[in-house]
Amino acid sequence: MQSSEPVERFFRKGLKLPHLRVLVALADMGQVTKVAHAFHVTQPAISKQIAEIETALGLAVVSRTGNAVALTGIGQVIVACGREILRHLEIARRDVSALAAGTGGHVRFGAVVTTTEPLTANAVQLFLRRAPAASLSFVEGTLDRLLRMLDEGELDIAIGRNRVAAMPAALRQETLHSEPFVFVAGAQHALGPLDGPVQWDDLRQCRWITPLHGSPAYATLLETLTAHDVSPAGGGVESSSLALNVSLLASGDFVSILPLGTARQHAMRGQMRILPLAPLQPLEEVVAYWRADASHAAGELFLACLREAGNDLNVE
Repeated sequence: MQSSEPVERFFRKGLKLPHLRVLVALADMGQVTKVAHAFHVTQPAISKQIAEIETALGLAVVSRTGNAVALTGIGQVIVACGREILRHLEIARRDVSALAAGTGGHVRFGAVVTTTEPLTANAVQLFLRRAPAASLSFVEGTLDRLLRMLDEGELDIAIGRNRVAAMPAALRQETLHSEPFVFVAGAQHALGPLDGPVQWDDLRQCRWITPLHGSPAYATLLETLTAHDVSPAGGGVESSSLALNVSLLASGDFVSILPLGTARQHAMRGQMRILPLAPLQPLEEVVAYWRADASHAAGELFLACLREAGNDLNVE
């Protein structure tokens, strides 16, 4: 059995950031030549880095088959931890850069009610950490209202659930996160038990909580139900309030649609059940909209924080 001394010494003194970057890149690309090209160095330079790691550690971190390189079990452990270390270093770099720039100002942003809450909350926290001299204001509304406010200069950034085909020339849009809407039933509903199949026919006589008539979400829901010969029964509720919808679902005899992340949270608390039906894919995108001709440092920083928050959710 090998002594643990070389391992201890390697992690105390021998491990360097370039080693982690090379191993993570090897895990992603699988070939030394590709890693060398990505780092703008020669192939022998990358091979030397790998040899340094293995010599200092006294253990193999890669195995070679022709031109391909695979990580050993030990290499995989280092890469898994290395990814997290490099991620935290990148966060620190962004925080320090923003603080050094002394970004100030005020950002006005709005979101539709079905925007994934962790995305906006995490973006706000990132922004305020990196720009403590700046401030934010937030409004909630329908997408058409938010885009109108954006076009009229009353908002800097809006967040919605649909890519817009006919955008005004000055507006831009970008997908931040993908998350489908799913069908849910309240815990007290006949479809609420934890087990058992659900068919589209089971929805025919259900009381619905639907998005507002005329909204893209309502049109998508109605199109999906119509395709399965289902129409919302009478005695339903139209609502654009996520809080009201969740409350009604938890305590009443309703079915509805919710973003998957929101539905999971409440299903884990026993308040509702995610029905085993195909999700509403057309509503899966969370999209940022902004004016390209009215950008400022604080707005650009907040948009970058939204992208980072969205990437983190996508990884999860």
